[in-house]
Formats: sequence, C-alpha cells, structure tokens
Amino acid sequence: MSAQPDPTTRTGNLLLDSLPLEERTTLLADAEIRSISVGDILLLPGDPLHSVPFPTEGTLSMVAQPDDSAEVEAATIGNEGCAGVHSALGSRIASQQLVSQVAGSMIVVGIDSFAKHAARGRFRALVYGYLEAMVAQISITAACNAVHHLNQRCARWLLQTHDRVKGDTFGLTQEYLGVMLGVQRPSVSIAQRTLREAGCITFRRGSVTVIDREGLEDSACPCYELIRSEYSRLVPLTAG
Repeated sequence: MSAQPDPTTRTGNLLLDSLPLEERTTLLADAEIRSISVGDILLLPGDPLHSVPFPTEGTLSMVAQPDDSAEVEAATIGNEGCAGVHSALGSRIASQQLVSQVAGSMIVVGIDSFAKHAARGRFRALVYGYLEAMVAQISITAACNAVHHLNQRCARWLLQTHDRVKGDTFGLTQEYLGVMLGVQRPSVSIAQRTLREAGCITFRRGSVTVIDREGLEDSACPCYELIRSEYSRLVPLTAG
C-alpha cells in the first residue's frame, strides 16, 4: 500500500525538509510513501536502480558480501539521507545489497526525477554533500571493523541507529546485529551483555532499549563521533 507525500508539510527526512517548498514540491510530484519492513532485501548487487528511497522513520542498511559465507554492514541510512545517492553521478546499477533494518517508512522518488533535480538548485549541494558524507561513513566503518574491539563497534552501531529512530527502543535481533557487525551470534551476545552490565542498554528477544545514552557514547569507539562530525560538516541542513 502506498500514498503520495504532501510536500507542503515536513516529511521527516532531513534532506527533503531542507529544500525550498517549490523545489521539494517538484521533486515529490510523482513520489510515493512506502513502508520499511524489517529484513526485506530491496536491492542486490547488479540490480537496476529505478528509484531512490528517503527514509522518514526507520533505517536501511547497505550490506557488503565479500564472499558467500560473510555479510557486513557498510553504511546505515536513516532520515538524514537516502539510498542510491550515487545515481546522481549517472549510475543506474546497485553496487551493494540494500536491506530494511528498522521498521518505519520511506518516500520513494523515481530515479529520473532524482537525477534531474540533483543536477541543479539547492538539492545539488545537499546530494553532493551527502554523497561525500556517505563515502566517509563507509571508509570509517571499514577501518573501524578492522581495528576496534567488538564492544566498541557494537556501541557505535547502536548509537547510529538510535540517532535515526523515534524513541529509545527499536527492533533488533542478535542474528541481524551479527550481520551488521560481521560476527557470529555468540560474540554479539557477549557484547550486548557487556553493554547491559554497564547500564547502557537493556534487551529482550527482538528489541533493544537505550537507557544511558552518555554511557553508550563513552563505550563507543571514536568512529561514531567521526562519522557524525563528517555528516554535520558536509551536509548543510536548514529548515525548508
């Protein structure tokens, strides 16, 4: 079931809401609101790109699969941005798997309309800044996965997701978190238990609640703040 967004009101996506009303109205003329359901595979590497999703609530995940036995998250995408942003440069092929991560909703814009608007006006500055921020997130995440302790990486991932959802509780299974961090479930259990014993989170089957945000930030590696700082520096958000 889909509906058309009302461009005269705030959409909930920070990129879209930073556009002047006239520019947002033309961009969203043929857009649709769709749901984000946990675990859905929206794209596989090599799939043609027909649209660009802008999450308004919930999150999407870009997942890399270096071989048949392993998957690991390359980037988290929430209401700060969009998936498929590289199509602004002319690409029409998915480079990585795109998976629904946390339930919510998204505004889906046709690829041709996105590319046309990304070549002009304020939207161009937003998209190009976000593209650079996405590259920064992917590169920092890759380095983080290589050198930082799992507990730190787990805290970093939980913070990134907490930033992008409404409220302190969000759906999350240990199996899924293992994919996001590139580790097996027993390792995830140890990392979650460590953060729970530190008073940062509580968890039950299928969900996590952040109860001490400052403590979770203290438990995370510096990569969380690096990624957040790069986004703040590169994407000039204002009220549209």
